[in-house]
Amino acid sequence: MSTNIDSWQNLRDELKNSLQFKLGAVTKTVFKKMNAELVNEGIPVLAEQLPILMVVYFQEQARTQQDIANILQKDKAGIQRSVQTLHKDGFLKIESDIEDKRKNLISLTPSGKFVCEQIQSLAIAFNNQIMEHFTEQEWTTFLGYLDRVVKVVDK
Repeated sequence: MSTNIDSWQNLRDELKNSLQFKLGAVTKTVFKKMNAELVNEGIPVLAEQLPILMVVYFQEQARTQQDIANILQKDKAGIQRSVQTLHKDGFLKIESDIEDKRKNLISLTPSGKFVCEQIQSLAIAFNNQIMEHFTEQEWTTFLGYLDRVVKVVDK
């Protein structure tokens, strides 16, 4: 019986320290803190929506929802829900593609552009708050490890 309990505890500890759980915990914590910062600054956007806004912001021309999904490596349905919400909130403009009526082109509204500029400053400050606790070498090494994990998983 004791061996069974020890086995379960070892498995629990192993899972708790697994890459998936650690990355999940970091993501949850970072998004929670970022959402609080966005609310504090009066920016009515969720941290989960930021990548979509930033992809559209940094593109020179309007993008399709599929383009955004491909760039972010997310499923089109999830992107579509967020695009609709951001459109309803007045940050994104959705227009039919002249060449292919089945596609929608996504671009920023003036409000969306303004919010993206606010978010950039906030994101940089947030990143700097975290970096204060690491040396430059530690931060570079950490980012390198994350890049390496992506390469290993994408094989």
